[in-house]
Amino acid sequence: MEEGKEWSVKEKNETTTRPSLKSDVPFNKYELWKHKLRDNCYKRVREDRTRLLWKFRYNQQEEEDIVKCAFQDIVSDELNKIKRTDELLWEYEGPHQGECQDILLEMQRIFYQDLNSQSTIQDLECDIETWEDEVDEYLARAVFEHMQLNEDEAHGKEIWCPICKQGELKDSHNLIHCTRCELQLNKASEFHLVL
Repeated sequence: MEEGKEWSVKEKNETTTRPSLKSDVPFNKYELWKHKLRDNCYKRVREDRTRLLWKFRYNQQEEEDIVKCAFQDIVSDELNKIKRTDELLWEYEGPHQGECQDILLEMQRIFYQDLNSQSTIQDLECDIETWEDEVDEYLARAVFEHMQLNEDEAHGKEIWCPICKQGELKDSHNLIHCTRCELQLNKASEFHLVL
């Protein structure tokens, strides 16, 4: 009895590790066309994303129906393109229903992922614009307040030194000088226009 059990275990191991006979056939390019179809469909979804968004905005149909219809159109178009370009690939009868659904689900996931990332980017751009507007408003207010302060200082007739920006310019008989640094301007070069 134990020999029978060992033989059945060996038989199970051998059948599970046995290589597929179909993989040796030179015309079995199922994985190749499946990969090519998937890549082409993903590319089309990304290219047609804006067109699909406009359909969502202006159609009264269910969103899910529009998406499903659009994805089915893309898959069938790409399937026909591949069929026309390489007839050797089509010795296989086509994808199974489950594989088509997997492809459609993956395309739908990519579409919604792109849609979400686009809305996130738009939200960030809006936040940045709002922040820039607030900064501009703050700076404009600060400049205005500074101008008001400078206007008040001008009424006090205090003139600050343009060199050291700490000393005050004083006017004596023939000389203008700074109280902090060694700036001295001779008033002899000054002239007046009389009209």
